[in-house]
Amino acid sequence: MKHLFLLPCFIFLFSLSVFGQDSLKLKTNPIIYGDMGFSIPITGIGGIQFNSSLNYQRNKSLFTLRVVAVQSFTVATVELSPFTVFPYFKDSGHLTEWSALYGWRLVDEDEAFSISAGVSYNDRVIVYYPNNNRQQLESRYPGLPFEINVLWFKGRKKKYHIYYLIPVGRPTGFGHSFGFKLSGNVSQHSYLSFGAVLGLGYHKQY
Repeated sequence: MKHLFLLPCFIFLFSLSVFGQDSLKLKTNPIIYGDMGFSIPITGIGGIQFNSSLNYQRNKSLFTLRVVAVQSFTVATVELSPFTVFPYFKDSGHLTEWSALYGWRLVDEDEAFSISAGVSYNDRVIVYYPNNNRQQLESRYPGLPFEINVLWFKGRKKKYHIYYLIPVGRPTGFGHSFGFKLSGNVSQHSYLSFGAVLGLGYHKQY
């Protein structure tokens, strides 16, 4: 799970450097942005999915580095009395996925649509409890990740707003985005998920 937060840190540092360049009134800016979000698997691996990615667009081509972490649970019960049981969530394993994807991205005034596919390295841990003894089975395998994204962002240069409220600096293309992601992986443990994402960076050339 810790690998999931390394990519956003890199995104933030890189964005600061590009943000500084924008303040010098460059005529164009690179299309580069990061996003983080959560999803609920539709099929395959159950649980809660967290994802982050770094994206770079050149012309209509989109290059993406993606990290996905899925935490799985099962519902168990503990007997408090002969007539009362208490349900709780029990760890049933996790998945960590590192991916590199290539795709196509179409940008409108204040929204974008993209579709990508690529290759991934996956680490899957399955936890089970025979006779109430915790055991786990780990497997590492390649996969074919894919995703479809719809994002909305500011359509023109404006001052950057801290927490969406406090304006700072000069008008800039650097800003937030939000949207939806349909993603999955075709592999030994395939899955399909749908969720929401929040982004930060340059989402088009201004």
